[in-house]
Amino acid sequence: MMHANRILGPALVLLFVTSLMFGFTNGMNEENPPVQLEEVVVMSAPTDPGHSVFAQYITSDNCGYCYAYGSPAHDQAKTSLPDRYVYISYHSANYGNTADAESGNIAPIYGVQHLGESGGAPKTSFGDATLNTGCGSNTCWDSYISSGGNMHSTATDYSILVSQSDNGDGTVDVSVSASYTGSGTAPSTITMYAAVTEKVCNSHVYADGTKGGNCWEAWLLNNGAYAHNGGNVGSGTGFETVNLNSGQATNTWTVPTSLVNGGASNMNTVAALYSTWSTTSFNADVFAAADSTMAPALDVAVTGVTVANPESSGNFMVGDTVTVDANIRNVGDLDYADGGTIEFFYKNGVNEVSIGSSNLNNLVSQATQTAQITYDTSSVPSGWKTTFGARITGMVGDGNGGNNVGMEEINQDRPPVSKKAQISGENTIERDTKATILAKADADDYVDTIQTMTFNIEVSPTGTNQWSSTAISGGQTIVFEGTASEGREYFVDPMLDSSMAAGWYDIRSQAVDSRGQTGDWKVTSGTDGFKLANGAPSVLVDAVGSVRCDTSERISMVGHIYDPETPLENLVITSDDEAFVAWHPNEKELEVKFRLTENNGCPTGQQSLEITMDDGGDYSETGIMPYGTLWFEVVENGDPRWSGVPAQTVIEGGSGLLDLTNYLSDTSDSGEVIENPPLTVVVMGNSNPEAIDIELIGTEIAFSTVDSDVNGQAIIHLRVSDGKKSSDTNLTINIQEVNDAPRLDSSEIESITIKRNFQRVIDLRSLVSDVDDPVEEAFVSVTSSEPGAARYSFIDGTLTLLFETTGEHTITVTASDKYASGITVLDVTVYDSLPFYLSKDNDGSSYMYIALEDTYISQIPTVSMALTDSAPAFNYVQATWNVCNSLTGTCDGIYIYDLDMGKSSWTEVLNIPSLMTAGGDARPDGSQFSDYYMVTLLATDTNGDDYKTLVGVKWDITEDLPAPADMDDVFFSDYLEDLNAKKALILEQIESLEAGSDSTMLDSELEEVEADLAVACDDSRADCISVTSSDSDVETLSSGIDMQLILAGVGIVIVLALLGLMVSRRGGKNENEPWNDSNVPFQDSVANSMYGGSQGLFQQPVAVAPQPVAAQPAAPAQIYTGPPLPPGGLPAGWTMDQWAYYGQQYLDREN
Repeated sequence: MMHANRILGPALVLLFVTSLMFGFTNGMNEENPPVQLEEVVVMSAPTDPGHSVFAQYITSDNCGYCYAYGSPAHDQAKTSLPDRYVYISYHSANYGNTADAESGNIAPIYGVQHLGESGGAPKTSFGDATLNTGCGSNTCWDSYISSGGNMHSTATDYSILVSQSDNGDGTVDVSVSASYTGSGTAPSTITMYAAVTEKVCNSHVYADGTKGGNCWEAWLLNNGAYAHNGGNVGSGTGFETVNLNSGQATNTWTVPTSLVNGGASNMNTVAALYSTWSTTSFNADVFAAADSTMAPALDVAVTGVTVANPESSGNFMVGDTVTVDANIRNVGDLDYADGGTIEFFYKNGVNEVSIGSSNLNNLVSQATQTAQITYDTSSVPSGWKTTFGARITGMVGDGNGGNNVGMEEINQDRPPVSKKAQISGENTIERDTKATILAKADADDYVDTIQTMTFNIEVSPTGTNQWSSTAISGGQTIVFEGTASEGREYFVDPMLDSSMAAGWYDIRSQAVDSRGQTGDWKVTSGTDGFKLANGAPSVLVDAVGSVRCDTSERISMVGHIYDPETPLENLVITSDDEAFVAWHPNEKELEVKFRLTENNGCPTGQQSLEITMDDGGDYSETGIMPYGTLWFEVVENGDPRWSGVPAQTVIEGGSGLLDLTNYLSDTSDSGEVIENPPLTVVVMGNSNPEAIDIELIGTEIAFSTVDSDVNGQAIIHLRVSDGKKSSDTNLTINIQEVNDAPRLDSSEIESITIKRNFQRVIDLRSLVSDVDDPVEEAFVSVTSSEPGAARYSFIDGTLTLLFETTGEHTITVTASDKYASGITVLDVTVYDSLPFYLSKDNDGSSYMYIALEDTYISQIPTVSMALTDSAPAFNYVQATWNVCNSLTGTCDGIYIYDLDMGKSSWTEVLNIPSLMTAGGDARPDGSQFSDYYMVTLLATDTNGDDYKTLVGVKWDITEDLPAPADMDDVFFSDYLEDLNAKKALILEQIESLEAGSDSTMLDSELEEVEADLAVACDDSRADCISVTSSDSDVETLSSGIDMQLILAGVGIVIVLALLGLMVSRRGGKNENEPWNDSNVPFQDSVANSMYGGSQGLFQQPVAVAPQPVAAQPAAPAQIYTGPPLPPGGLPAGWTMDQWAYYGQQYLDREN
């Protein structure tokens, strides 16, 4: 054993020295960085943008990227697209000053200043747009060119031609021609940008000896002038401005060959068409560009096709003769004289059908030709649209075949498609009313609409095909426009055709469009048509008046009997009553005689006479002829008499007043009329008191309907008396029906509760009623405060609800008939989750009862939860427990778990996992002062409804554990058991410590537990067992290593290791880790909340680290800060760390 100890010391020293040497050499063992292989550049070229592209290129003698990439990139683009791409180089001496005179930045143009530049290269502006800076390959400009180069959208409508001619006398003639080739209006003012350049820049050699291209040498100005670095020749003031309205515009200049280095063959004139030019700003529109290296083009194009129809603008009927015009133009630079043909055609599907041709004329550049044919469209197939076109064929040398054809699409005007007419509203009409017909059709083309279509409407007795339009009127009103039911409204008025007999009528409808084309007749027959009801005669006023007893009297029936079709004198009136004498049609009088009998005397008073009225109509359906009853007042001499009291009419909900004085008279016994007789009137009866209320005021009778919905008729029996004799009569009151809007019975649905995104269907049609009309005719529409959340089905009358947003909503239901509408507003509450009711009291008021035990400080609570009888049938419940402290304002633990739904009650010890320490408990030593436990629940029932607690249930921990003497027996027994278990656990932890480990904290906890246990064991109820630690004998090595020597050696090695580390750090890369203030503790929100939020605590200056010293033989005891402990020692359930930070609050509260 002693031998092994002697070897241990040197081995440890050797291990530390090896680590130290590795640190010394660490910086010398760097790995060589990998070699990056150079990427092979693959050359490419821009794609043809379909029109010319103009670029202004800023470059300099000493710009390495310019001669390495920028200029070669422009050169290869020009080589790839020689007749499309045009560029000019503004070449300065130094890229620090790109706006020098050498670059062309001179009056009056200032080319570089125009781009807003003064330094930096390479840069390129395409189409006078913002400069593109930098170039790192020989294809760097390709993408800008391929995408159109920022040229104007009408770039293909312009052409420009540049030509040069060497005069052989040291001068060159330059010509620039511009023209507009489009179909629109040519501009009257356009700026002609023009400059002389060196094709190969002999005068501007790059630093590496290479030369770029198209370097500026002179500006070509207005009035034939030009400006270069030697001066302004001709005093030009700017670029030339031209007018393209009159065709091609050409400007010429004569310039010296000496402008360029290399002679006339190295001169290249560059030109472009600008919308304007400014010496201080760019972004003008650029329409076209060319230079003198570009060959003139040959291009003849069809620039437009038009189709005209003299019968109708913008459309044609098959069979119309149309005129097709084709506009041809030589849009190229060369004259054309090699012939060709202009072929006209129309398209039948994908095939072109030839309809004529013309010869192509000889056309000089920009010349035009118009070709025309007239074509009968009878053979054109029917369709909604037809395409006519013209194509140039047989040309020689045309450079652009893409513009040799032009087409124009024109709408066909086709006959409309008639639909069956419909009766709107009641299909049985009286002779003095009208039937409303809705005539409908579809326009079978893009030409007509309901606005341009009319209808032929005819009616016929059903099945007879005796069609007539005599009774038809209307057609001016369009209804339901823009919907599937749109049409025109017509009327059948029987009063316009006296020959119309009663019975069923068919309707036929034919649509007529604006060109007079007609659709097929569509017949609406049988009961889908309309029925003209027979106007049966009736008794209009049944109270005829007084007649004398046993006297034949003739009474006029005018105003008493009425027939809407037949004159009164044409009626045949008969009666089986013995009082009937005769009907005198010519005089329109009815003769009666109420005879005196020996047994009954004179039949005075109200006497009825039933009559039959025959107007010649067919009453076989009912088998009963029209009949009615007339009432006569039979009087003797001296009796008060009634003259016929006219029937009264009142509307639903209305009232009226009738003075009866004008209908009363009296005679004396001798038959003499008594003036102003003292008569008394009384009401003897009311045949319909449920409909009419009657009140008699003297001789005035007032009447009113009982409510706004009743209708029908009431017979009021009246009696007048002069004090001796009396007589009776009847007053008829007719209640005129007034239409009421349909109503919705919302008693069961006026307040609806529905879950978000869950559908509910309501049979709305069954809740609609109409007191006047059939409920099937009611039109229902529905809107909701959340668009689309309520949908009404016209097919089955159901209302479907599906809301996506929670909260309070409304649904507006509108029920309408032909005359009125009723609106009902329903309130809807939309919820996401239903409330889950919790209660601490088991009183049945909630879904779940929750009780918490062991709620004293230092205890770990136990929760008991049970569903109540009022709880829904849940199939899922999730509980979330939080433990927080109201003093610190932090929540230290959370516990989320699902309840076993096979049970109805649950018990759980709340060992809540810590949010601060992974794998630990939030309260390993039990609850602390001012802790609170809060629970929330989520649940789902068997119906799929979700539930959640709106406010969590909370338990506060505020009370210390009571003294053992104050505990009941059960509480005391549990308390003693917990202390013994805790002590055993601490002893186990102490015994498991490695030799030499610090057990100060565990010893302190053991002392506290033993002190509490000693107090508890003093109680007479305690049954305490002494537990002692099983001390292990420590073998002392009498001949072992001198521990002080080993510790001193280890200290020296640590010092050397630190010095070695410092050296190795100094020998490594000199890289300082950037400061990151997020590593400072005050940035830690958890630390701030735990330690009172005092970030100043963590912002003190960093103390200088002391030099390492030799390790001490033993670690000093841990020192705790904070206020002094109270006389009773550390409060139960507190740790020294907690006391250090929250002890002062505890003392303040206790005091």
